[in-house]
Amino acid sequence: MKHQKYFMFFLVAFVLSAVAIAYPTKKASAHGDDSQFIAQSSLLAGLAPGAVFPFIDTTPNKVAQAHIAIGDSTSDCHPSAAPPDNIKILVGQAGVALVSVMDKSTNTGISTTPGQCVFHVTINAGRAGVPATVTDIVVLNGGSSALTGINTVTASATVRVDNSDLESHLHGQGVSDRVGPSKCEL
Repeated sequence: MKHQKYFMFFLVAFVLSAVAIAYPTKKASAHGDDSQFIAQSSLLAGLAPGAVFPFIDTTPNKVAQAHIAIGDSTSDCHPSAAPPDNIKILVGQAGVALVSVMDKSTNTGISTTPGQCVFHVTINAGRAGVPATVTDIVVLNGGSSALTGINTVTASATVRVDNSDLESHLHGQGVSDRVGPSKCEL
C-alpha cells in the first residue's frame, strides 16, 4: 500500500509539472514586454562583389535595437582608425530606406589574424540616422572581389513582436498581394 501512495504522489507531481511547463503564464522575454531576442552569425566567404546578403529580416516585426559585429580587412586596424574595406552593413526597411552603419568609428582595433579587424556597432531604430522602421539587416560586399573566410557577420537584436503593423508591411505588398485572392473572390 505504501508503494501505491508514493507512486500516486509522483504521478500527480509529474502531471502538475508537465502542465506548468506546457502552459506558461507569461511570454518569455528578455525585456518583460512584447519583444523577442534573436541572434545570428554567418561566414561570408564567396559573397560576390556588389552582392547583397539579406542577413536578418524580421518582417513584419520591427527591430528596436541591434548589435552588429563584422570581421573584415581594413587599411588600419586601430580603434576608430579606418572603415572596413569590403563589408557594408545596411539597416532599415528593404525597398523603402536602408542606411550604412559601419564606418571608421566602429573599428575596435581588435585583430588576432593578419588582415582581419573586428568592427562593432549598436543601432537603435529612429536614432542617429537610423530609420524609425528597421526590419532588415543587410550585408553588402562593397569590395572588388568575392569575400573570403575572414569575412564574418554576427548580430543580436531585440525585435518588437506586437503585430499591430502586420496588415500591410511585407516590403510594400499588402496581405492580399502575398497570398492571392481570397476564397470569396474565386
